[in-house]
Amino acid sequence: MATPPEIIRVNPLAGRDTWRDVLRIVPAWVASAGLHALLFLLFWLVIGPPTIQARDPGGTAAETVNTTVEPTEKPELLLTNLNEGIDATVPAGFDNNRIAEVDAPGPPNPSEAVGVLGTSEIPTASILAPPGSGGGVGGAPALADLSGDGIAERARGGMRGVRHFPGGYLHRSGGTRERTALINGGSRPSEAAVARGLKWLALHQAPQGHWALDEFHLHHRTDLNSTKFLTNTGLTGKGMKNDTAGAAFGVLPFLAAGITHKPSGRPTDDQYVKTVKRALEWLIANQAKDGRFGGSSMYEHGLATIAICEAYGLTADPALKYPAQKALDFIVKAQDPQGGGWRYQPRQAGDTSVVGWQVMALKSGQMGGLSVPNITLQLAAKYLDSCESTDGGGYGYTGPGDAPTMSAVGLLCRQYLGTPRRNANLQNGVKKLMKGSPPSGHQIYYEYYATQVFHHMGGDYWDFWNAPAGKAEAGMRDKLVQSQAADGSWDPRGDGHAAPGGRIMKTALSLLTLEVYYRHLPLYQRVDTKK
Repeated sequence: MATPPEIIRVNPLAGRDTWRDVLRIVPAWVASAGLHALLFLLFWLVIGPPTIQARDPGGTAAETVNTTVEPTEKPELLLTNLNEGIDATVPAGFDNNRIAEVDAPGPPNPSEAVGVLGTSEIPTASILAPPGSGGGVGGAPALADLSGDGIAERARGGMRGVRHFPGGYLHRSGGTRERTALINGGSRPSEAAVARGLKWLALHQAPQGHWALDEFHLHHRTDLNSTKFLTNTGLTGKGMKNDTAGAAFGVLPFLAAGITHKPSGRPTDDQYVKTVKRALEWLIANQAKDGRFGGSSMYEHGLATIAICEAYGLTADPALKYPAQKALDFIVKAQDPQGGGWRYQPRQAGDTSVVGWQVMALKSGQMGGLSVPNITLQLAAKYLDSCESTDGGGYGYTGPGDAPTMSAVGLLCRQYLGTPRRNANLQNGVKKLMKGSPPSGHQIYYEYYATQVFHHMGGDYWDFWNAPAGKAEAGMRDKLVQSQAADGSWDPRGDGHAAPGGRIMKTALSLLTLEVYYRHLPLYQRVDTKK
């Protein structure tokens, strides 16, 4: 059997000088100790010396619990965020202590009386119209061509329409609407007539959301909350079939009263929120990709565009911005490139009746902050030049003339395109209207436009037109109230211009005429407005 190899164990320290080895590694220990001391010193300087608690007299350490919640730093507002920019609860960026008592920053109270505190006066608007509204007295400077710039949005300031610019929508809501109606020449009977008319329209809205000019009698309800539609064979005044025009005519009087698809907190208004919502949804669902509503003619398209633009201007609802802008873009593309007018089909030579609706649609969009090329408005003014009478102030249908109805349309367009109140042709045209026969309640198309013209002129002109019935003046307001049917509608029989639209159109235009007191702020300042 083999012998295993021997294991030799060697002592590593044998024969070595131990102290010499120790002295050799001392410098490394010293360096390491110094480095750790330096790190400890830095750590102590950062966190500070430890806190020593005093001993409890009873011999036990008193334990202290910190229950204070440290306030977190309020994040800085992101001013480029539109959601914060239109939030009425976000503090305004100005010093409230420097604002006079007549101003009221913060969320509006629709039930609160308007006017200067402690008085019965209403402050007059003194802010000029947005750029592009023309020059001269009561207007703003002409606007350089900033196509696609959305200039009205920037020009009118923040808070989505709170700024009092002429022609705006500010006086349509709540207590402001009611007070403005009484101060600007309305009456309690005229407001009661508006209430009856709105209810009649709501009760005759088709279940799809539009108003059928030709079959409104098939969509009769007895209660706003009812889903049962009855046939009212006793109703007369059927118009032609045009659901786009019907939807626009039906919803515009609600918007004119400040009633939108958004609840306001006022029960009398909010009962119609669903009515407006259904109408707007129907219009948007029937808008083509190019922006045109329902394959309609430019007449109906202009009406529908006014409705969508006013709804957007009143609510700033993002869901309405794209359809409204597309509708405006279609009007711009449809303008006659030579004469500057509009007719039934795109790019046709214009007629004054269709031009009136397009101009109002463009201005409604501009007042809502949407983009309207200035060149389009300049071309519209060129068309009006081609239709104006030789003595100034009168307008014809497709050429120079002096027809009362077309003159009223042309004069209103001139006002919205920035013609100063003291313009000789404008004043001559208004005086011509005053010399004509007063309204009889059977010329609603004329009365609708003429009422707006006189409203914006103000002074003696407005006093003449809006005077109570029984005086020598026109007495538009009371005559229109007296011609309302018991059910709240207006009968189109005997009114040639209202026949195509029937009872729906006659009722809608009558309501819009009685809502003139607050539908749009006057275009001219209420100073020195006597003739």
